[in-house]
Amino acid sequence: MTIRAVGQNEHSNIGTIITSTAVGAGTGYALKYLYPVTKQEDDFNTKVMTNYCHKLTNRAKVKEFNEMGVKTKAQDCFVKMIESGDKEAFQFDKLAQKVEALGGENSVAGKEFRGIIRTVNESSAQMLKRWNTAYRMMLKIKRPVIPFLVAGAGVGFLTGFTHNVLRTDA
Repeated sequence: MTIRAVGQNEHSNIGTIITSTAVGAGTGYALKYLYPVTKQEDDFNTKVMTNYCHKLTNRAKVKEFNEMGVKTKAQDCFVKMIESGDKEAFQFDKLAQKVEALGGENSVAGKEFRGIIRTVNESSAQMLKRWNTAYRMMLKIKRPVIPFLVAGAGVGFLTGFTHNVLRTDA
């Protein structure tokens, strides 16, 4: 049996439980943002946003080319392709036809046209990646915090209680 001085109870059972419950609640709050987005939370069609990102980058590139004034054959072909509004303009066979009309894959205009397409695709992929990150974070912020706090505090309480039960004061 351990002998202690009166008033110097350094191993408070209630303090351990309170501390572990608070740590558990804090962990539960952090888990709200760390827990991945579930299928039930994500009800947005990503195809819509992918198309939107492509349209935005295409329009930005067309605006850039129009502001330049004099355009090369490849730039003019890209501007006409976007302004035509053809929904199938970016299909592989349609792009190949446009490259052939510009002089083939080995021509300067054909290589420039492929470079423009590649640049626009990379820009839209980066924009979509940033949008996905922001969308996932928005879904996590929108989550209710109470279930995470209760679960974390419950685990913390049980941990503190178990620690007090299993503790040996030797």
